[in-house]
Amino acid sequence: MATGWLGWPPDLAWRTPLPELFLAMDARIEWVQMTSPFGSGKAGGGKNKPKPSTVAAKLRQALTGHKG
Repeated sequence: MATGWLGWPPDLAWRTPLPELFLAMDARIEWVQMTSPFGSGKAGGGKNKPKPSTVAAKLRQALTGHKG
């Protein structure tokens, strides 16, 4: 995920702790949603914090073994 979807170099991906990787994935998903011409565009104000993405949540669950 880090080298492909986030576009990070391999050495950075290996040195990044998992919590930071999850935060980066959530931020990437939020950015894609905000800039997508076909999506819902959640850029309207900062009042409602977006819910954690289901993709990142499922990956987090798979990597950590915890159901959250």
